[in-house]
This record gives sequence, C-alpha cells and structure tokens, in this order.
Amino acid sequence: MDTEQVPPTETFTFTTLLRAGREQDYERFHRAIPAELDAAMRAAGVLGWQIMRQGTTLTHEVTARSRTRMNLILEGDEVNRAWQHEVAPFLDAGRPAPAPDAGAGALIWDFSWPTR
Repeated sequence: MDTEQVPPTETFTFTTLLRAGREQDYERFHRAIPAELDAAMRAAGVLGWQIMRQGTTLTHEVTARSRTRMNLILEGDEVNRAWQHEVAPFLDAGRPAPAPDAGAGALIWDFSWPTR
C-alpha cells in the first residue's frame, strides 16, 4: 500500500480581455513564454496553466500548489513583473472581464509547451 501523501493542489479559472484587433498579435507573442518566466512560475508552485481565447476573452485555467502562495511569490518576482509589463499593451483592463467559462474557446497556450 502506498502511504505517500500527494501535496494538495488548487485549480481555478479567471478571465482577462484583449484589446479589440490585438487577438492575433497576442497569440503570436504568447505562443511561447520566456524560460525565465517558466522557471519563476514553477518556483511559485504552478503545475499547469492553459489559456483559451474566444473573441477578445481569454480564459485562464490554472493548477497550482496554492493560489495564495503563487500570487504572493509572482507579485514580488521581477521576471513576472517584466512579463506583465510586456503583455499589458495587448490587454484591455478598462472593461470588466466576464465570468470564467471553463474550456471556452480555442487553446492558444499551455504551460507544457516549449519556452523561448
């Protein structure tokens, strides 16, 4: 009998919005994330992250060891902050994002994909 405990994980979903007309640019830009960002996310406890796009709505499905711990670590991480600065021109923070719809849209990025 295997008595090894599996660490707990959390899966959560949230949405962000793209600026109209930037959909294809975002997909090309986000096709592969920098290796340094991948390492920072893994160090923060990210186990999986997928982004689906339907129109200008991005649905993020994330699995992490702890959402709270992940957020705290990534908020203070310089590599993550630089990435957020790079991706910001593609996003429309001025409109409220709709409620998450898990699995909505076409898969445009997966944490398991190669980095750049």
